Amino acid sequence: MLRGSAARVALALLLLVLASGVTLPCAARAQSAAAPTEAVAPARVAWASLGATEQQVLAPVHAEWDQLQPRQQERLRNVVASWQAASPEQRGRIEERVARWARLDPQQRAAAAERLNRFKHMTPEEQAGVREAFRNFGALPPTQRAALRERYQSMSPTERAAFVAGAQAQRRNGAWRELMTDVPPEQRAPLRAMWRAFTPTERSTVRQYLRTLPDTGRPAVRDHLLGMDEAQRRAYIATLPPPKP
Repeated sequence: MLRGSAARVALALLLLVLASGVTLPCAARAQSAAAPTEAVAPARVAWASLGATEQQVLAPVHAEWDQLQPRQQERLRNVVASWQAASPEQRGRIEERVARWARLDPQQRAAAAERLNRFKHMTPEEQAGVREAFRNFGALPPTQRAALRERYQSMSPTERAAFVAGAQAQRRNGAWRELMTDVPPEQRAPLRAMWRAFTPTERSTVRQYLRTLPDTGRPAVRDHLLGMDEAQRRAYIATLPPPKP
């Protein structure tokens, strides 16, 4: 499990690289759900045609709405769909990001769209990592979030690429360490084979469950899983709380 302020900074800055602005993971999920019709260009929608909730959430872009590209309108409407299913705290963060997107210039908006496109093409496990980073970032005080954005913006492209690679490796290593706590040498190979056989969703489920346990409780879960066959493991994992979206 990633621990300490350094890990939180790494995850938060990874979020800024992959999912800043209003390119929220929830928006990406809503858009990817419509993937089969993505080849059909959406039509521009007039502000007067939007529902009351859409107009409320998208108020920061009211003045320019009718001039936005259809794809931009579609992404923003997907954000509203996510807002409707969000908690009050999450709604506040979504509204904040809509307001920030409204202040971006065309080049910055194009970069945000590219980040969303990169997110859509990640594996489910990589997307789960970005969502985790998003939650960590959103939990930070506003002043610390601002400081992290400033730090990211001051990096050169090479420094940003190196930092992202390091943050991703740190997260992968942290997830593996959770399962490998106090593992006897003779169990390492079968444990690694078991972990590789899991689907990305099963890994996320097990990882999230382990994080709810004290360090002393994790070896018992590991031993329990190793004592099962593949079908029993899948049935057991299915009884655990699903990974948070």
